[in-house]
Amino acid sequence: MDEEKVILVDSQDRPLGLMPKMEAHRRGLLHRAFSVFVFNSRGQLLLQQRAAGKYHSPGLWTNTVCSHQRDGENSVKAGRRRLHEEMGFTTDLREIFSFVYRAEFDNGLTEHEFDHVLIGRFDGTPRPDPSEVGGYRWVYLSDLLKDLHEHPENYTAWFRIIFEKSFEKLLNEAGRMFTGQPLVFEPYFEPKPWGGDRLARVLNKDVPGPHTGESWEVSAVQGKESRALSGFFRGFDLGRLWQWLDAGYWAHWKTGRRNFPLLVKYIDASQKLSVQVHPGNKMARHRHESYGKNEAWRIIDAAPGAVLYLGFKEGITSEDYDKALREGNLETILHSVPVAPGDTFYIPAGTVHAIGEGVLLAEVQQSSDITYRIFDWNRPGLDGKPRPLHTDLAREAIRWDARPRKISGKHLKTPYFEWEEISVENTAAFNFQAPEIWMNIGKEDISINEHRLKAGQTALLWPEEYKVSVQQDGSRILRISLPEEGQTSLTD
Repeated sequence: MDEEKVILVDSQDRPLGLMPKMEAHRRGLLHRAFSVFVFNSRGQLLLQQRAAGKYHSPGLWTNTVCSHQRDGENSVKAGRRRLHEEMGFTTDLREIFSFVYRAEFDNGLTEHEFDHVLIGRFDGTPRPDPSEVGGYRWVYLSDLLKDLHEHPENYTAWFRIIFEKSFEKLLNEAGRMFTGQPLVFEPYFEPKPWGGDRLARVLNKDVPGPHTGESWEVSAVQGKESRALSGFFRGFDLGRLWQWLDAGYWAHWKTGRRNFPLLVKYIDASQKLSVQVHPGNKMARHRHESYGKNEAWRIIDAAPGAVLYLGFKEGITSEDYDKALREGNLETILHSVPVAPGDTFYIPAGTVHAIGEGVLLAEVQQSSDITYRIFDWNRPGLDGKPRPLHTDLAREAIRWDARPRKISGKHLKTPYFEWEEISVENTAAFNFQAPEIWMNIGKEDISINEHRLKAGQTALLWPEEYKVSVQQDGSRILRISLPEEGQTSLTD
């Protein structure tokens, strides 16, 4: 049997002729090759371990299969053939990019290849040829990146190069196979001196301990990023995905924005929150290189008599504020509003406000962690010490004309975000042209393209078609979107 020949090519992948494979590798001549990456429906990549008898890189881990095209054979056809020969199955493949690499081995051979990268999906059981494959495993990309960093010696040279030089291309292109899967995040939990037990008791959150006051559902704030719980992007935090994924995922969300624009959370106030104020875009940009903090609340649960403190009473002046602050009776000049489940409020930046005790709410805001604390009810923080106040910054941020308002109806529209509260009965279909964030604020789980979103969970949905179904009527979903004409850019 004649030795298999490879296709010699120039730097533009134009064929130059054929050469026996081993001679091409001894001489280090550029030739055509392909690498196949197969994912399952869970978003895991199928890796193979090269058999111990391979002429180079024996025992090392690499992508699903890799080999060389034959004369007259395109990359997809070659990939399908080699999948069957090495792994015992075949599937549809698509080429996503190509690259050139050169690697010299201890046995005197050199891989100098114009490599075509192909992707596909498969959910069956591989049946590898033991003469070609020593083993296989399914891995999430986030776990693989970590292992590549910690143990690069366990992987083939070309596999390492793909991840070092072209990882974002692979992530973007392979990720398009999974855009119909809702991206559910692991929340970031914040302990607070006023935190209670409603996040666990009402929303079924697996909180890390007592006094958990906030569950950051969708956050790209540095150090407090949400991480994807499952699917193709499992283990990656939102900040990285914002930087890595191209505009096809984000549509107009990314236009003119350096950072992810929204922060979505639940807040459980078993005691009053501090009296506080947030800066607008101009002040936040000048002092913190951040977005401002305009926010909105949707009340999930409220104890009898619960209130919010929203702005000042009519007629209050800056002199009245200074006097109340000196005398420690700030509460007497604040406007209090009784609340009940289902109420919605918009709180523009510059509004002095506080959440009263006994309130559980969903909050949507610009992506900002800037709060100027004015008064903390003379209580200690969790460390037993008073929490710092930001009196001077707060006074600069206050808008004396700010008028937070209760919103009637199920729609909220602001320059910074929008939401619509909906219910689904049985099934419904949606087709998104831009991402949306869905908060399941009801008591029942819902199914989104056959992926469960539990009560209390939050998901990011990419531009895609979705079929939503419920087991019981009466679901409640907060659909959060970003207006195309917004004001959340740092260049505003």
